[in-house]
Amino acid sequence: MDKEIETALTALNQAIELEIKGQRFYLEAAERTTNPKGAEMFRSLADDEVIHERILRHQLDALTQREGWAPVLSTVEGLPEGISEVTVDLTTPLFPEGEESFKKAVRPDDSDMDALLFAIGIENDSFNLYRELAEKTDDPNGKRMYEYLAAAERGHFEQLMLNYQHLSTVGSWASP
Repeated sequence: MDKEIETALTALNQAIELEIKGQRFYLEAAERTTNPKGAEMFRSLADDEVIHERILRHQLDALTQREGWAPVLSTVEGLPEGISEVTVDLTTPLFPEGEESFKKAVRPDDSDMDALLFAIGIENDSFNLYRELAEKTDDPNGKRMYEYLAAAERGHFEQLMLNYQHLSTVGSWASP
């Protein structure tokens, strides 16, 4: 098998595992969160991670079957049309680099914030992974898929940060 394809398959499997872990975490967080807005947000994030996993498995199947990168993401059930139009700034990290910067930007003031803090970390890691893979992937279809996933993770990150900030300043979840 071509080394480039092997590398892509390894990356896709890593990304699938990350999405599965995200699904599990968000579903557990939804169960543990007593606030309906928080539970709804976590369930919605879990649903998004299922879609991301489906996208990645679709690509994995295409590459495994030696069909190359799948050309149209909207062929995967549940995706909106026009995905190829998604653009995202891949040069700017979502979160400050390094442990000290992270601690300065997000301080866990009490245990109620733990789920949000962990989720923020997950989304930051996911964004960085997809950004890196987009930069390393020469195939335009593969690059578009990773850019779409990076944009989705950026949206999750922003939603989580909004709720973290709202909880830490106002004491309640932000409206969806």
